[in-house]
Amino acid sequence: MTTFVLNETLPVYEVTANNYAEEFENKIHNSAVAPSFGFKGGLVPGISDHAYMTHPVVQALGRE
Repeated sequence: MTTFVLNETLPVYEVTANNYAEEFENKIHNSAVAPSFGFKGGLVPGISDHAYMTHPVVQALGRE
């Protein structure tokens, strides 16, 4: 196991999330239904969120 120590701030990485799941069976992703659960719009799937958040970490530490 490799341990990384990062003593710097991660680079700024801004992204506009693409909600490709509007038509999925789980309607929490649908912008017309999600407000009934208290959200402003349909939720972007978690796997997409993970990819967006991982990008600056990989940029700072490398793929390995």
